[in-house]
Amino acid sequence: MKKIFLLWGLVGLIASLSAQSVLWQVSGRNLQAPSYLYGTIHIQDGRVFSFDSTVWHCFDQCDALAVELLLDELNVSAVREEMMLPKGQTLNELFPKEDYRALDSLCKAKLGAGLIFFNRMKPFFLLSALQQVDIPKEMPVALDMFLLQQARAKGMQCYGLEDYMEQIKAIDAISLKEQVKMLQDVIYDTNSMAVQFDTLLDAYLSADMDKWEEMLKDPSLPENFNKRLLEKRNVTMYKGFCKLTKKHRVFCAVGCGHLAGDQGLIEMLRKKGYTVEPVMFSWTK
Repeated sequence: MKKIFLLWGLVGLIASLSAQSVLWQVSGRNLQAPSYLYGTIHIQDGRVFSFDSTVWHCFDQCDALAVELLLDELNVSAVREEMMLPKGQTLNELFPKEDYRALDSLCKAKLGAGLIFFNRMKPFFLLSALQQVDIPKEMPVALDMFLLQQARAKGMQCYGLEDYMEQIKAIDAISLKEQVKMLQDVIYDTNSMAVQFDTLLDAYLSADMDKWEEMLKDPSLPENFNKRLLEKRNVTMYKGFCKLTKKHRVFCAVGCGHLAGDQGLIEMLRKKGYTVEPVMFSWTK
């Protein structure tokens, strides 16, 4: 079965770019100095942290960092509650008994606890948790949080381009029926998750747009998945980035998927007269 390794990895990547880079310089439109777009992937695998000094040189030229969310300011309790099903609703009501038993076994094997401990969690977030288990965690935090920590230490102004509820609303736009189907697709095909991750990471490190466009044609994804989780949020990020560049030199680090495609940040900026050019760099691992 051809199934994308999705969720935050997918939201964070989706496609590479025609030139082989995830770092882009933004200039023109009366900007006093260039700002930068950097495509991230929301994982802790050490390979995505192994960019060379070119990235740090661009980072150090900026006085502000823009990220999707200011992760260090999130209300953890409120976030956790938004990950739960409506009161009175549980997963055992959404899955056939056979699938529920299989999912229970999978949770015990992957998460160390039976499904009873996750029975109120929305299927999307449970799937995300299951997919994250086998990803290498060589770094203490994901790449986005790492860049935020570096910016704080450097004294840069830090901005979130959206709030957490915007992401929640995008996820909630995927019906529970569709979320259940997404989770059902991996219950009996758990080995595919490792393969999907390897494919995703290879595409990220090589900025392989063609590969990601091919993967996005996967018919198992819910209808309008991209529009819900990417395109609408791209507009919010674009407006926020443009506003910040009027008073700051910005290093904008968002999931790579938000940069690419006809509805991505790069094309949106170009259509408004900005010059957006790739900045080439190498990976050291």
